Amino acid sequence: MLSTKADNTTILIATGEYPPWTSQQIKKNGFVNHVISEAFMRQGYKVDYIYLPWARSYADTESGKYAALSYWACTEKVQPTFYCSDYMHKEAYVFFHEKTLPFPNWETLSDLTGLRIGATRSYTYTKEFWNAYEDRSLNIIINNDDNINFNMLVRGRLDTIVVSTITGLMILNKQFPPKVIQNITFNSHPLVENTAHLLFPKKNKSSLDLLKIFNAGLAKIKQDDTYDKYMDDLIMGGY
Repeated sequence: MLSTKADNTTILIATGEYPPWTSQQIKKNGFVNHVISEAFMRQGYKVDYIYLPWARSYADTESGKYAALSYWACTEKVQPTFYCSDYMHKEAYVFFHEKTLPFPNWETLSDLTGLRIGATRSYTYTKEFWNAYEDRSLNIIINNDDNINFNMLVRGRLDTIVVSTITGLMILNKQFPPKVIQNITFNSHPLVENTAHLLFPKKNKSSLDLLKIFNAGLAKIKQDDTYDKYMDDLIMGGY
């Protein structure tokens, strides 16, 4: 079962709203879905997306209703019922700060004591990071989104903010003038790194074949620099 359609070269994939990665409101359904569509196209397949609340997209795909789920981390939770594709992108959460700040060469979170650290509500980060917030061993200020954190950083109300590298560069390029951007950098030591995957339900007999087809197409667009062009477009706010 490739999809709910009669045409067996069309793949129906469940997804949700999380721009710029995936969204029906933006270019090519977002960066991740653009990558997926192009990878399958290289292998002779067309992709249609159905947008659902995230919990429903997961449950319905797990039950075999859809050919795949875009997109998810390949965690221990998903592995019993899904096959994970090769990764579509890596997301490193790092500390952005002004270049004039003598940012510590940190190894453990305790090395960041004394800094006003901006973070975003409901993000996972790490258990240790949230423990440091709860026990107040670090001065972590929680805001509703990354944009607020960047504005506070630029205004000097925060010393550093933790955000994914790609998201941080995208926000800077879209919302701030060059004179501000040139004064911001990030520490190369990530708080945590995650990878994003296309998930194929083990309940569908076609999933292993589709997994191999997708991985082959993904390898092609990474080898011929198509993937890098999409990534550059993402960072410059093209999605």
